[in-house]
Amino acid sequence: MTLLLLFIAAIIAGIFNISAAGGSFVMLPLLIFYGLPPTVANGTNRISLLVQNWLGVYSFKKRDVWDLQTNIKLVIPAVLGSIIGAYYSSIMPDNEFKKIISIFMIVFVIVSLFSNNKKKKFTYKIKSYPVVFFIFLLIGFYGGFIQAGVGLLLIAGIKLATGYDLIKTNAVKTFIIATYTIVAIVIFALKGKIDWYVAAVVATGQGIGGYLGAKLAVEKGEKYIKALILIAITLMAIKLMFH
Repeated sequence: MTLLLLFIAAIIAGIFNISAAGGSFVMLPLLIFYGLPPTVANGTNRISLLVQNWLGVYSFKKRDVWDLQTNIKLVIPAVLGSIIGAYYSSIMPDNEFKKIISIFMIVFVIVSLFSNNKKKKFTYKIKSYPVVFFIFLLIGFYGGFIQAGVGLLLIAGIKLATGYDLIKTNAVKTFIIATYTIVAIVIFALKGKIDWYVAAVVATGQGIGGYLGAKLAVEKGEKYIKALILIAITLMAIKLMFH
């Protein structure tokens, strides 16, 4: 029954992760509640992220929402950063990792509360690639380290680097996460931080959610994506209050 609930939650988290962000803030606490040590939960969650994001990439590509040149430019620093982040996460004690999860949840809630909701789109575009490279190196580090909420950082970073609308931004975001997650999984696996049985169940659910999320993002448009982002932020705040 618990695995069935994890499977259903994984579908919902997969939709959030692909069409907006924040699904891992749902899955990580649930995996810990299921009984996995925090660092193992972090590693186990990466298998489902790999499946859902590559299915999301396929779904976006199928609908002609694709930009290979931009993907490559942004994915290189993200992968380099994720290698460092995943390594430090895999060797961190579980108690410390729990504290870090709580801190990042607080940060995301505060940022969301004080953000200017009147600004509907980014009007500034970064033209310097070295600056973009450094930004995505940091985002990649965070993604490799904890992953949860990285989609919100990538959405902001991609829009600043490219000026894309939210639909195309989500397509690029999905490809970046799908790529650096491969590297993160290798590191977590070598450190014995993946429960493969639980990972198979959750990955199946998030794979379904990832495909549906990409489909809904394209068909429903920016208004739908913005609504999901608000839902994701709300879920983070609720989880923080009851943590």
